[in-house]
Amino acid sequence: MTDTGQLRISTRNCGSKGGNAAMGQIGREVYRCKLARYLSQSIDEDMISLISAVVAVQSGHASGFQAVHDLPGEALGAELGSPYHIPPWSLETLVNELLAIPKPKGFGVGQTRLLNAQRFQTLRVLQGILIKLENAEDGVFLKNHDVFYEMARIAQRQFPWQRGVANAPHLYRSILLYGTGSARDFFEDDAGLAIPDFVKVGACFSGALAGRDYTERTKDLTMIGITPKVREAALARLAISHGEARVRAARMRKNQRHTGYSPSILRDFPIIAFGSRGERLRAPIPELIMYRYTTGLYLDVVRGGAAVWTEIGKRFETYVLGYLDAMMAPYTVSGEVTYGPKKAQYRTPDILVTGPAGIVGLIECKAKRMSFAARYADDPISEAAIGFDELAKGIFQLWRFFAHARCGWTGTLTLAPDCQPVIVTADSWLAMASNQAENVLATAHRLADAEGGIDTEDRREIAFCQIDDVEFALQNGTADSFLSAARTIASGEKKGFMLSVAHAANIGVQRSYPFKDRIGELLPWMGDFREEPTV
Repeated sequence: MTDTGQLRISTRNCGSKGGNAAMGQIGREVYRCKLARYLSQSIDEDMISLISAVVAVQSGHASGFQAVHDLPGEALGAELGSPYHIPPWSLETLVNELLAIPKPKGFGVGQTRLLNAQRFQTLRVLQGILIKLENAEDGVFLKNHDVFYEMARIAQRQFPWQRGVANAPHLYRSILLYGTGSARDFFEDDAGLAIPDFVKVGACFSGALAGRDYTERTKDLTMIGITPKVREAALARLAISHGEARVRAARMRKNQRHTGYSPSILRDFPIIAFGSRGERLRAPIPELIMYRYTTGLYLDVVRGGAAVWTEIGKRFETYVLGYLDAMMAPYTVSGEVTYGPKKAQYRTPDILVTGPAGIVGLIECKAKRMSFAARYADDPISEAAIGFDELAKGIFQLWRFFAHARCGWTGTLTLAPDCQPVIVTADSWLAMASNQAENVLATAHRLADAEGGIDTEDRREIAFCQIDDVEFALQNGTADSFLSAARTIASGEKKGFMLSVAHAANIGVQRSYPFKDRIGELLPWMGDFREEPTV
């Protein structure tokens, strides 16, 4: 897995409100107009070719050097902090701005002054303008908002890129949640092709475009069992024509207050088709193709209704239970049970982790995904009230069990003195989001007050953990190191940190993903597919 213990904030300015506000009010339009002027004087296909070449070099593909004339050999595999690295979140923003900004009248007729699309320095200049624009926009935001809201938005934008999606847990979990059961049925009825075929086509084009400038739309996939009809049905979800991309990008980003937090056409369609028949397929950032056929399946099934989402929630709980059962030895892991008298029975939290001294971990699972608006909103609590309320209910349920155990109502279900309550989420709801966490806790306290009988000692500090971080901690540690890190982010010196950051990555333990062999059960073709994605 990606070393999520090294997650870090890149070079965005989150300084004082006063300085940022002044800079924002004066500079925002200046930098916005400058960026628009440069990008309007460029040929989209050439610029996307340049961006894909730089991404290729940064990803370790030497073939990208052929299209960029001013990159030295040391740029190969350059990482965050290198002068030859441009973060993928900045490149994604530049692609969207390139597509959304209109070309000047008469563009392409006669002699037109164009950006040089064969030099890395061109992107470096554009990134510099973009950073200044985003810092100016931060200043406007920070004039009326706490800096911790901005830190949370930066984390939402940057950390998923640093984690990456090319790993076995991400692939298996995504297909399990969004590509099986009623979610699979909804997708296949709506898209006209099977989930395994969609993923196969996506994996094939992801491999074909990684380190390459472009590939042909009519790529023959019959040797891997994909007919032209199936290929086109899959590309209808993966690719968009250049003209339509410009129309959609302009509409998506119209009137957005912050450039870096505006919707991205590449999350819907990571491949852009050029040519009169859309024959040339280009992926500015090929990793987003894998994102689209894994996490991005959410886009396809979100319209499936309550029944689909109820089933996804149950599968997520089952996944977390099975994963912990495989990784938490010597502790015993079990699912929820009922307790109390027959006329007033309650359910325990979703998962119980038990040792010789009693229950050491109480875990609630929440599978709900954040909408784009909630992820980057000025007021995320209002934008996603239902999701944050679900977290508050989870906290309340944990506290209520502590109260019932204190009163002796839970029978043989006894608690260890250091029992740690945990909420495991499928999305990064509270990543570096202290203000949002305070609001969620306030709602939980109101629920506990209304219930009655839940004392202060029952209202223990909660560890909020995204499933990616749980997987990282347990594959780079032990059950005890995981529990220790959970306690640290709940009430220790790293309170509010992400679990993966708090967990020591160098404790000398590395364990394989327990469900790697199950991927073939969901995607039977993977054992024979020579261009399978990295897992």
